[in-house]
Amino acid sequence: MRDTTGNVKSLFDISPSAIVCFYKIDLKGKGSYLFHAGENGYRKGMIFNGERYDFFPIKVEGFETQGDGRLPRPKMTFSNHQGNISIRLGAFKDFINYKVTRIKTFVKFLDNENFPDNVNPHADPNPDASFSEDVFYVNQKTKEDDSIVEFELVSLLELQNAKVPARTMYSNYCSWQYRSNIGCRYKGKPIADGKNKRFVPSGYSGAMVGSEVYITGEVLDQEFAKTGEDGFYLEWDRSIKYNKGDVVRIEPFDQDKDIYPASIYVCLEDETRSYPVTDRKNWALDACDKTLCGCRLRFGENATGAGGGSRGDVSLGEEGQLWTETGGNGLPFGGFPGIDPYDFK
Repeated sequence: MRDTTGNVKSLFDISPSAIVCFYKIDLKGKGSYLFHAGENGYRKGMIFNGERYDFFPIKVEGFETQGDGRLPRPKMTFSNHQGNISIRLGAFKDFINYKVTRIKTFVKFLDNENFPDNVNPHADPNPDASFSEDVFYVNQKTKEDDSIVEFELVSLLELQNAKVPARTMYSNYCSWQYRSNIGCRYKGKPIADGKNKRFVPSGYSGAMVGSEVYITGEVLDQEFAKTGEDGFYLEWDRSIKYNKGDVVRIEPFDQDKDIYPASIYVCLEDETRSYPVTDRKNWALDACDKTLCGCRLRFGENATGAGGGSRGDVSLGEEGQLWTETGGNGLPFGGFPGIDPYDFK
C-alpha cells in the first residue's frame, strides 16, 4: 500500500528533498523501457524500488490537471540522436496505445545503491513513499525528424481506437487481420502482394487480377514456398543468402500472435541478404488488399492451384483445413457486402 505520510511531511520540510521523476513504457510482454530525464542534473542511471532507470534526454510537459475539467494531454519529446528512437518506431508501431507511467518521489527515498558506500544518508529507502502514479497511453506521434521524436499522451478515457461498437461495418473492406487466428485464419502459401500482383501465374485469375506475376521461369520447376518440417516458413537469418522464390517469415514484436501473426516475405532476386522489411526492391510482402478480390485469390476458384484454399490455426504447424468458395464453405470475408445501398431504377 502506498505510503503518503512521508511525502506530505517532506513537502513541508524547511529544506525539502528534491523531487525526481521516473518513466516506464510497458512493451506489452516484451519488457519495459525505464528511464529518467535528469531534471536535477544527474546524468547516470538511478535505482528505485530495485529497478534501474537509465538517463535519457527527454522533455515532458502537460501532466498538470486542468482546473476547467479538461483531461491533460501530456507531450513527451525524445532526443533522436542517430535515429535511436526512429529505429524503434517500426518495431513497436509508433508505440500507439502503449502504456506510459510517470513515478514521482523524493531523492531521499531512493535505494541505497544511488549513494556513496551504498548508504542513503537522508532517510531509509521507501519505494512506497512515491506520489500517485500518473498513467497515460501514447495517442499519436506528433513529430519525427533527425533531432527529436514527439508523442502525445492521453488518459485511458481518451484512448485511440477504443470504439463503440467495437467493430465498424464496411461493404467491401475486410476488417480481419490477414493470416491472424481471429477471422481470417488463412493458412496457405503466399499468393499476392497488397496490390493483388500474384507471386506465381497459377490460381484464381478473375476480375481485378492482373496478368503480371513475380515468379516465372525455371524457379517454378521446384516447389514454390515450401515450409519447414514443423509447417512454418523459416525465419529470416541475416547470415544467409536468399535466392529468387525463397520465402521467409518475420516474427512480430507484439506478444499476441493471434492478432499479429508473422509477416511472410518472398525473395525476388538471387544472392539477397537484405532485411525484407526495409528492402522493397528485393523482397515482396505477402499481403491481402482486404477486398473480395483479395479473398478470392486465397479461397476462390482455382485458388488451390497456387497453394491457397487452406484455413486453420496459423499458430500451429499442422496442415490447415481445405476451405474454398466453390467447395461450399463460402468466403471468410470480413466485410458486409449486403449493406451497400441498392440503386433502384
